[in-house]
Amino acid sequence: MTISASRSQLVWSPVLGWVLLTCATAVAQAQDSTPAPAAQTLQEQTPQVDLPVGVPASGSGEGTTRGEVGIGIGAFTLYPSLDVQVGYDSNVFATPAPTSGSMYTHIRPALELRSDWIRHEVRVLANGGFGFYPSASSQNYQNYLFQFDGKLDIRYDFYATGMIAARRATEALGTPNTEFATAPTVVDTIPVEFNLYQRFNRFFYRATAAGTRYWYYDNSIITAGGLPAASRDRTEYEQRIRLGYEVNEDLALWVAPSFQQRIYDTYINAAGQARDSIGWGLNFGATWTVGRKTKLEGFIGYQQLSYIADGSSTPATVFGLSGSWNGYEPLTIRPSISRTINESAYSAYQNYVSTTVGVDFTYEIHDAWTAVGGTSINTADFNPAAGVANTNPRTDYYWKASLGLQYSFRPQLSIGPLYEHTTGWTSDPSAGGPQYSRDQFSIRFVAKR
Repeated sequence: MTISASRSQLVWSPVLGWVLLTCATAVAQAQDSTPAPAAQTLQEQTPQVDLPVGVPASGSGEGTTRGEVGIGIGAFTLYPSLDVQVGYDSNVFATPAPTSGSMYTHIRPALELRSDWIRHEVRVLANGGFGFYPSASSQNYQNYLFQFDGKLDIRYDFYATGMIAARRATEALGTPNTEFATAPTVVDTIPVEFNLYQRFNRFFYRATAAGTRYWYYDNSIITAGGLPAASRDRTEYEQRIRLGYEVNEDLALWVAPSFQQRIYDTYINAAGQARDSIGWGLNFGATWTVGRKTKLEGFIGYQQLSYIADGSSTPATVFGLSGSWNGYEPLTIRPSISRTINESAYSAYQNYVSTTVGVDFTYEIHDAWTAVGGTSINTADFNPAAGVANTNPRTDYYWKASLGLQYSFRPQLSIGPLYEHTTGWTSDPSAGGPQYSRDQFSIRFVAKR
């Protein structure tokens, strides 16, 4: 069976909106194995980039220039790319023994069109992710991303940015929130975001309004304890403002209060629960920039989600760290650290606090050889839903690690082997948490122009 949906969907998510707007090479997928497990794990929770800096999916990687990468079209540059992986997955359904393996092919084409204007910016993205499993056709998927974003320069210290996108992804088996299904659930989203930035000497602010509409499609019979797609369709909104001070040209400190609303299409879901919620948060952070290749941004704060129907709430300390570090020229390190409150797809659990800690790297070994890889650990702390008897808090764990090599024939072409290992386990096996281990071996080919 091939995963598809019979109708289009809208989606609205503040976190997704921010990610899509700030990550220059967002890829439309959630199931592809990649040489960047930390970013991939983060993407599964708040969809994000999953390709290392060394082999970007589009021309937005550091150091790309016309001639080596990019095709000039008047005042625009077009960056096409193709990423193909052919390999073997030892446990394609992410189950305990006995397991089922399958060969697979992942194909990821991408097009990015970027303006080269002195003032203002426009960018158009069209990316895809297609997976084929000959021995497990129920795991086949077709994902995509169409995105338009831009920047309007009002003055040298005052500008507006905006973004709208249409994205299809799949919730891959063996990731958080998927134990109730036997085939990946399709998720369509349309995120929209608007930002206004202004600077006053060393002080600055960035005001943001964002929303994402989510629409889910089941591709298997949902087991007892799981919520059907119609009970997960929702719209999420967020309003936030970042107030900051530039200590110097490299370092900025900021505080960011925010408000969130999560509104479900069906007020009372299939389990008889009302999950509409409102929330607020307050983060303190810093942005550190050193040259063109090193930029890190981190924050720590507090978030609380309150449910309108019964007045219950979930508080959590939240934090994050993202960016890239290139203090040692051959080595680029990308931390992927995040803690958020996410919606649960289980009827017995109201939500879960997701914590991801990981790091990805690329290392230029010699001349045309580059090592790629990384590792990540993700915990999903599930909180029981109000009024559900005999349900205890549960924590699911997911560990990923990968290592690969890429040989570049020229700047536009590279090929190499990749190995990835994933293990999932839970604090409460009787509640249906993950219990599996899988290995993936593949050859990866990347072409870009």
